[in-house]
Amino acid sequence: MDSPEPLRTLTSALEAAIASPDPERPALEREESLRRIARAVRATPGIERNRALAAAADAVLLAGSTGLELAARDLLARLREEATRPAANATATILVVEDDPVLAHGLARALAGPDREIRIAGTAAQARAVLQSAPVRLVVLDLLLPDSDGRNLLLELRADPRTASIPVFVETCRLGLDSKAECFALGADAYFEKPFDLRAFAIAVDAHLARGAAPAPARDPATGLPGRAALIACFARAQAELPPAVPRSLATINLEHFRWVTETYGRYESDRILRRIAARLTGELREATCVARWDGADFVAFFGDRTEAGAAAALERALVAHQHEDLRPDPGGPELAIAYSAGVAGVPPDAGFEDALAEADRLLDLARAGGRNRIVTAATAVPVPRRRVFFAEDDPAVSRMVIGHLTREGFEVLHYPDGAAALAAAPGSGAAAVISDVEMPNLDGLSLLRALREDPAFRHIPIMMLTAMGDEKHVVEAFELGADDYVLKPFSVREVTARLRRLLRRPCVRAERLQGAG
Repeated sequence: MDSPEPLRTLTSALEAAIASPDPERPALEREESLRRIARAVRATPGIERNRALAAAADAVLLAGSTGLELAARDLLARLREEATRPAANATATILVVEDDPVLAHGLARALAGPDREIRIAGTAAQARAVLQSAPVRLVVLDLLLPDSDGRNLLLELRADPRTASIPVFVETCRLGLDSKAECFALGADAYFEKPFDLRAFAIAVDAHLARGAAPAPARDPATGLPGRAALIACFARAQAELPPAVPRSLATINLEHFRWVTETYGRYESDRILRRIAARLTGELREATCVARWDGADFVAFFGDRTEAGAAAALERALVAHQHEDLRPDPGGPELAIAYSAGVAGVPPDAGFEDALAEADRLLDLARAGGRNRIVTAATAVPVPRRRVFFAEDDPAVSRMVIGHLTREGFEVLHYPDGAAALAAAPGSGAAAVISDVEMPNLDGLSLLRALREDPAFRHIPIMMLTAMGDEKHVVEAFELGADDYVLKPFSVREVTARLRRLLRRPCVRAERLQGAG
């Protein structure tokens, strides 16, 4: 055999089928399961070179009901022998990024094999060092790390062409459906909530590795558009190769009320609609060097030889076309047209991708705040009412940093040094979003969160919690009480701002139903 990975997965499956028969499972169904596994062994590439193993699989397929158990156990013994044989090719490195030493070593034992090297990293910094030092076949990633949010590391992996194809299995405490959806949108291959069965986790990893390394995901599987890594690579090439005098622009595009579409028509139809929109975008934006799906209902277009005004004009033409296209899944149903808003930023010759994206995101925020279905550039942006952020934080240094940055980004910040003061000021505050520390005097952040969610005026307001690194208990409790997101301390104010904009870009489903899809 060229690699034990496929046989390791089949060994685990056969062990489970033989070990403890389910008394409620019909005997015929169990027999069929044993034979299916034997057929899978027989179909494994290179099986003919191992005549004993092939013969054992054939014996299971030919055995009658009385001799099937004995034949299956003989096949299992031969599978175990073959699956533990060192592979002829290089050792596969699996990186476990987990700060809990007990779970980390439990995962290491479950994933161990003669052809594998298990590396453990307790922080994001340690994980980056491992990724730079050696090829890694698969990453197991906890989201709550002492020095970073695991989602940021996942984003880094998918944005870097060198690591974009590495499978990533996320394992974390229960953080809610939004966190799970975000991880898959960012490129996770699997998502396990703690506590999980280590054996089942290992089987899932074995099965994934058995399918072999996939090529770098140059395209988004849902839309067929280039993915994040391809977009960032395109941007980097343009910045390195284009003469400084050549104009360039970056646009972020957000489909209006697309969450309403998903809730109304279901995931299958919304994905089909998304593909139609993606095809229309690429057709209408021929001037763009690259049009990519960023996540959810967000797209990014890079124009390698267009000014802000030229890129905005192209987006305006595309917007008119989108507003007149009927996307309804059912010909007999109500008409469905989906428009978008966009922010277009000029890109200086020496600008990095993150800075360009942040400026385009800021302009997109102004477009949505100014009435939606609009294209906004720095030249066309008009003052709009500042959205009010309700901010509860007792640390003066953190407060100054967050208030200063949010104010410069166009928000009005109402700051309170403790939970009790924040709760007293909540009625009639007109807040568009809430950011709250967890550990505060007088009234802690979780108690404030609980009280705000009991107030009808705050029932659907986005709430972000700030908490200490890796504090899983607080994070889990916050989600159970109704938090929409969390940011781990210490944090980047740019990250807080970016996540706040994303939260404000996702109106609640109930509100969208009241407003309609247009």
